[in-house]
Amino acid sequence: MLAGGLVLPMSGLAASGGAQASSSGASDALDALLPGFGGLSPEQKARQIEALTLAGRRHPSGIMICMPYVAADGLRPVRAADFEGQDQFSFNFGHKFKSVTDFFTNENSITASGSHLAAQSIRYKANSEPAALAAAREAYRSLRIVYQFGIEHGVPGFMGKPFHFEYSEHTTGDQYLHTIWGLWNFYDIASEPERAEVRDMFITMADYQIKVDYHIFNRKGGEGDKSNAWNNRLDPTDYNAIMAAMVAAAYKMSGDTKYRDAYEFVIQTAKWRTHRRLDYIVEQFKNGTYQPQKWDVIAGAKVDEGEFAHWEQIQHCQFLAISAVIIHESLPDLFTKEDLSETLALWWADQPVGFDPVDWNYLYWFIVSTKDRSWRPVEMTPRLPREEWMGGHPMLSFASKWVYADCLARFQWTAMVVARHCPPKRDEAVAFASETLKRFSPRHLLWISDPDGKQIPPSLNYFTRFLSSEMPENLFASYWEGRRLNLWT
Repeated sequence: MLAGGLVLPMSGLAASGGAQASSSGASDALDALLPGFGGLSPEQKARQIEALTLAGRRHPSGIMICMPYVAADGLRPVRAADFEGQDQFSFNFGHKFKSVTDFFTNENSITASGSHLAAQSIRYKANSEPAALAAAREAYRSLRIVYQFGIEHGVPGFMGKPFHFEYSEHTTGDQYLHTIWGLWNFYDIASEPERAEVRDMFITMADYQIKVDYHIFNRKGGEGDKSNAWNNRLDPTDYNAIMAAMVAAAYKMSGDTKYRDAYEFVIQTAKWRTHRRLDYIVEQFKNGTYQPQKWDVIAGAKVDEGEFAHWEQIQHCQFLAISAVIIHESLPDLFTKEDLSETLALWWADQPVGFDPVDWNYLYWFIVSTKDRSWRPVEMTPRLPREEWMGGHPMLSFASKWVYADCLARFQWTAMVVARHCPPKRDEAVAFASETLKRFSPRHLLWISDPDGKQIPPSLNYFTRFLSSEMPENLFASYWEGRRLNLWT
């Protein structure tokens, strides 16, 4: 039962509805690993996914595998042999891999670790199961190992993507987002020694970002070379919010006013209380400052007619939602519960964009009109030559109607944040989250899927063989958060 009168009997949510995407070898393998999944209750689904995912993410190094390979005999680390005869890549947004396996194994190890830590902490808060606390500590250990890499290389507070299970000089702002999401939720259930470590992590991460003025360098040339740097403080929407949340949390943990001052400095360039990423782009069109982007070219957007291509804009809702909650809980006098509710309502408005309500999927590529905010899917475009792949990534060499699980994952968690903190949108968000639990099937766990077998070239089919680095954790975190909120019985 939802406060406000919405009743959602979970026993009625087990049946699956809607048309199903065509199966692939990976979805068939997941069906075999999760037998009878369609007839399970949401809690049973959450528990099966949690058990499967934790086992699949484990590695002897202690660092979590972000995207296990879905093989006929189960989840396992990807092997070089799995790429034979396929269109491989060795370079991705400033980082050259030692092995092509590094991308799938470690590119989002921090994200998977932080998300898993948050989800298991939420599960423990919901039911006090010792297994949840033990699983949370596995994820926490993974984050600690990566954090220690930064200390060992003279950059305490730097969280580099642990490619090849070792230190790397590559990261992005959202790696910090999932780190702080996990730590923030774990703090309440941690032991006193662990709490001291968590406080130290928040403080050193904030100190590092303050030192480099919130730049992400991808470490090319080091901190002194800003020629290729990306300033997350000046990125005015969700990345600014991530950095604001980090220093706000450091203030909450330490009481040191320099972090409160840092928060007030960061938000001077923030637009996230009034602009979603799409709003920011539409505004650029209106004032004549928008410049066609590489993704517009790839997707064939008619920029002259007021169109732009979506490239990972709407799913940043989760980044904002997590950050905004941490900011409010750290600095409620500067960012009130009313501020939080209004901001969440703004970002939740993107939920229908790019969404297929029949198959309950989000498309990765689509075209948005600045005239009326409508959107349309992209028909498959010709592939660019290798030297023109965006970021060196083969899936960014063309556009089509392929499906991206991480977007559904992020809206699913955002729905729960809205349910807790945004009363005007609560019923709408809970209905979405409930329907996701109802319709959720093993295929939704795949990072990328091809809905009809025609959206991804055969040479790139291996991309459909991986478990999402985010979907499992967001799914079972949302279930247990709903239990904490008494949204369903």
